[in-house]
Amino acid sequence: MTAQRYLQYLPDFVAEYAEFQKLGEIEGGILEEEACAKQEMEQDQWILTSSRKGLLRRATMMGLFVSETEDTEILRERVLSYWNSRRPYTFFMMQEWLDTFCGPGNYQIKLDYGAYHLTVVLELGQKEKQEQVLAYWRTLIPANLVFEVLLNTNTHGKVGTLTHGQLKDSGWTYGEIPFADLSGYMEAVECI
Repeated sequence: MTAQRYLQYLPDFVAEYAEFQKLGEIEGGILEEEACAKQEMEQDQWILTSSRKGLLRRATMMGLFVSETEDTEILRERVLSYWNSRRPYTFFMMQEWLDTFCGPGNYQIKLDYGAYHLTVVLELGQKEKQEQVLAYWRTLIPANLVFEVLLNTNTHGKVGTLTHGQLKDSGWTYGEIPFADLSGYMEAVECI
């Protein structure tokens, strides 16, 4: 049977030679092993059909601890559960997460599809969350997407309504004004 796997690829007049019959026995066994390895590899691509070896490989990639006595089907359930708990990155999921983490209106998202560039601009009241946003989303977004988290600093256009005297009385220096949260101060000045 294994010889036939090799001999089926040869022309009939060549397959009649004794040398090729012997070669067919040897090479047929190798081809049979390769076919089994290919089938196992195809099954290991999916969690539901994966062998224990494939499940262990996935568990290692996911960082799951597996004891040697753990049943294969229980391991399959754990790997599948972990895989399903990871939500894929979507732009709308990111907006939902930022609404919860930073609050609505405390950020802006700019997505440039052509340049694969995603920018999140946080308001200055949320500046302490800049590193957390960057670290969390760096693990979720695709690797080919340029991602940056910036602060919506105070430009002259924002601060220009305040007089030099008002800024001086606030106690901020010129180096602090771009990064200071002026929202409360601006509201207090507008009320006056």
